[in-house]
Amino acid sequence: MRIALALVLALAGCPRQLDGACDEDAECPDGTVCARGDHFCVSPSEVRSTRTEWTINGQPPGVANCLGLPLYIQFQSNIDQDDFGFSPVPCETGVFSVDKLPVRYRAVELGVEGGTTRDRSSFDPDGTALLDLSF
Repeated sequence: MRIALALVLALAGCPRQLDGACDEDAECPDGTVCARGDHFCVSPSEVRSTRTEWTINGQPPGVANCLGLPLYIQFQSNIDQDDFGFSPVPCETGVFSVDKLPVRYRAVELGVEGGTTRDRSSFDPDGTALLDLSF
């Protein structure tokens, strides 16, 4: 009975490991990392660091030109219906970094929530995408 209870408690504490999903690298088997976006343990060669930088009308973002804009960021995969993103994104920062983005995410879109203003760019070989929101 004690062994069965211990097994149930051990499994209940680690359910994500059983299906390959993770929230942090410590939950992954040796030699793998926890990818952002899909939260699966993958080889380090299947992820990369990315940096999305933006301007507003060609100018560095700031309080004056962001005007409290509620931005979203969407990472676009080469697989249909595999996109994911974050909202709200602070406009004033002008940068959004992801340390372990799966390499299948090749492009990024930044836009104003509920609006039509947006820009899209592919990541360069270094994992950087440059965008400009023009009004």
